[in-house]
Amino acid sequence: MFVSMVMASNPCPHCAQKTFSWWDKYLAGKWVLLYCKECRGRVSAQPIVLAVLYFLYTWDVVLFGYLAYLDSLWYLAVLAGGWLILDFFSLYVPLSPLRPAGGGTAPAQKPADSSQDN
Repeated sequence: MFVSMVMASNPCPHCAQKTFSWWDKYLAGKWVLLYCKECRGRVSAQPIVLAVLYFLYTWDVVLFGYLAYLDSLWYLAVLAGGWLILDFFSLYVPLSPLRPAGGGTAPAQKPADSSQDN
């Protein structure tokens, strides 16, 4: 099972090659920049979706942490469960292509087969 999670199964938004594993997607959900092994394009998770997700993380900690302080420590278990559910959803945040660090153009696409143009 662990081998299937490590294998590259998520496509790069630049070159559409499956170069990112589920672990890479999880790290992208933590604001980590990824680099494609095929086209060397910079990739991150969608920032607006991540902002919403991190708002929910904050809401989870503040609400259930406060309730655990006031009422019962069982709310800490609810907080941990909510955190794990949000971590699961972070695997499905779409990847977004970024411009190269030097400010140049996007990575070159692989040329299409010219024999099909005829």
